[in-house]
Amino acid sequence: MESKTFKNWWLLAINGVLAIFVGILLLFCTADFIKTVVMYIGLIILLCGIFLLGLAIYYLKKDRKVATMMIESIISITIGIIIMIFPEGSLNWFLILLGVWAVIVGIFQLVILVNIGKYVANKNVILFNGLLTIALGVFLMLYPVTFASAVAKILGIAAVVFGVMMIYLGFSIRKLKPPAEKASAPPAEPGK
Repeated sequence: MESKTFKNWWLLAINGVLAIFVGILLLFCTADFIKTVVMYIGLIILLCGIFLLGLAIYYLKKDRKVATMMIESIISITIGIIIMIFPEGSLNWFLILLGVWAVIVGIFQLVILVNIGKYVANKNVILFNGLLTIALGVFLMLYPVTFASAVAKILGIAAVVFGVMMIYLGFSIRKLKPPAEKASAPPAEPGK
């Protein structure tokens, strides 16, 4: 699991970019505009899920374990299809599904922390971000439209912060060397 986490750092960065995009939408767009854009976001989520599924199948042919990636791709495809099928009530659905997505990504961050926490210096930042993401997701699932206008601004700021943290985490993991690579590095020659 550790080496997969090191190799798939870019998945975190992509999720971070998506979160920043959603945050900007929530901060600067009206509800009517968001309703129209939601269907296209569903298409983007669907295409990302199809891409992940293709990548999982490719890895499966190379005899790699892909259960997590397969589950994430199926969930993304399902969410994308649901958003596209129900565009008239899609904002409510979108917020609920965004909450589900946030809870899953928050749990994923905590799993990453457990698996590679000993190699990362700022564990508390990752822990806080994972817990904040889960709390944000639960809030979105329970109260999707009740405080939509006020909450949209707060959620927009939180999504942008979350996105930046995901990109930071992805690039932090990219810079790390897996334990196997550290052990297999040739020893330095004396005098050099």
